[in-house]
Amino acid sequence: FLSMASDGGKYPINVFSSPLHRDFKLSGTFGELRTNHFHAGLDIKSETGLPGDPVYAASDGFISRIKIDEFGYGNVLYVEHPDGFTTVYAHLDRFTPEIEKYVKSEQYKAESFEVDLYPSKDQFIVDQNVQIAFMGNSGSSEGTHLHFEIRHTKDQVPVNPLLFGYNIADQKPPVVQQLIAYEYNTAGDVISTKILQPKMILPGKYRLELPVTMAGTKASFAVRTYDAQDGASNQNGIYSIVCKVDDDLSFGFTMDEIPFEQTRYINAHIDYKQKLNSNKFFHRCHPLEGNKLPIYYNGIDNGLIYLNTEHPRTVSLSVSDFNSNVSTLEFNVIRDLTLLPKSPAPLPFQSIATPDQVTVLSQPGIQVVWPIGSFYQKTPLNIEVIPAEDLGTYSPHYALSPVDAPVHSYFDVNIEGLAIPARLHDKAFIARCEANGSIVNCGATWIGNNLSTGVRVISTYTIMVDTIAPTITALHFGPKMTGWERMAFKISDNFRIKDRGRDLLYDAWVDGQWILMSLDGKTGILTHRFDGKIPSGDHQLVLKVTDDRGNETVLEKTFTL
Repeated sequence: FLSMASDGGKYPINVFSSPLHRDFKLSGTFGELRTNHFHAGLDIKSETGLPGDPVYAASDGFISRIKIDEFGYGNVLYVEHPDGFTTVYAHLDRFTPEIEKYVKSEQYKAESFEVDLYPSKDQFIVDQNVQIAFMGNSGSSEGTHLHFEIRHTKDQVPVNPLLFGYNIADQKPPVVQQLIAYEYNTAGDVISTKILQPKMILPGKYRLELPVTMAGTKASFAVRTYDAQDGASNQNGIYSIVCKVDDDLSFGFTMDEIPFEQTRYINAHIDYKQKLNSNKFFHRCHPLEGNKLPIYYNGIDNGLIYLNTEHPRTVSLSVSDFNSNVSTLEFNVIRDLTLLPKSPAPLPFQSIATPDQVTVLSQPGIQVVWPIGSFYQKTPLNIEVIPAEDLGTYSPHYALSPVDAPVHSYFDVNIEGLAIPARLHDKAFIARCEANGSIVNCGATWIGNNLSTGVRVISTYTIMVDTIAPTITALHFGPKMTGWERMAFKISDNFRIKDRGRDLLYDAWVDGQWILMSLDGKTGILTHRFDGKIPSGDHQLVLKVTDDRGNETVLEKTFTL
């Protein structure tokens, strides 16, 4: 009853056909929990596990956008339809020949592999069930599949494609794996958490062996769960959760629509500490203060359960997939004053951040500014200044805490750079020192005597310099390449790039003419496919790669076609 699926024909049924001309199995569902975002469509499996499955237009329309990206969606097509929806086909291997020819022409015009194109409405008119592309593994994809979306054209908000009548074979109820119980004091602070293991009595029926007992005044819960379809082994995302307390609806959500600009609120929806520390996703059944997601139904007390010593509270969690297969977990919650009272562990802090305020924190040599909306709940913040002991840094290490607090927005880190020699100013960057010892280049710009950048992770930061040029390794190249289909090189750099850092730039020329090199962002492999633009004979190749700090490597080679 939480779903909008029956909302007066809001989602037309059976208008869109299968983009693969067959029934399909899913390796990913709409709203599935991913790192820093909700999944915005369906991931449809390949029949063979290899690229090449034909991809078809799901309805009549025209190709409104074509994007080529080293990361993200990779090769992606957008088809706009007259009913107010747009379908999206991502991680494609390649397009049909007419589209391929147009894209390559635009790439050569722009002298760029990455392009974002908006053809005219009459340039690529498509009929339903006409082939437009081939399934692939381009962009930030971890295996061959089609990522398929349906969006509202007017605002590009993704909609769960299953609302449009796609029939996925699924008679399996979701699996309930674990439960987190949060205990609160009268001030509303979490004073303890514990992970509980439900027991399956029957398929779709779970219980706890014992009631949940606590001394606190309030409780809430989070559940770890997944769904599976018939004939597939993937642990996919669920569709909805409903929480009832003493038979009254307290909290619920459904995965119907999630705007892209709100998808990072996933870090408020989940227990972020569990994701960070154990890579486990738990759905919270009580929304945090700063959570602005539009997917919730907030009933009595919004999933926050008030406890008393006289009457146990009965909690029922119902987890559903899209086919209305339901698993329920029922248990009692009892307040027991004989348990030792708990107090939240004191944390060192210099400031308390709240969701509705700007927070500024300073120590000698550093200032950090979090804008309004950065935090989802009241968060104590601290900076510890650690003197630098290694020769590679040009400032102290500034340890921001708590490292397990999610941050919604980019926040500014400004570090004094007086120790950097003038000759190295353009090589300096703000480095994130990760727990595993690796260094991440977060970029930087000079503002007076300070280096400044935007980041999204609470961690340890310092100033480093990068004077080392990228590397270029020939993978598929020879002095005589007559009859070859391609040449390929691997490019890499000494630091990973995140936040405001810039990925490697590259260009290649043969006999002074720019050539198209495609980059697989996952592997760093640059490929040029010989397509007749380079004639037979002797040639000179120049390949230039530049990193975030302007360090440059130029490879020059001769070859014969």
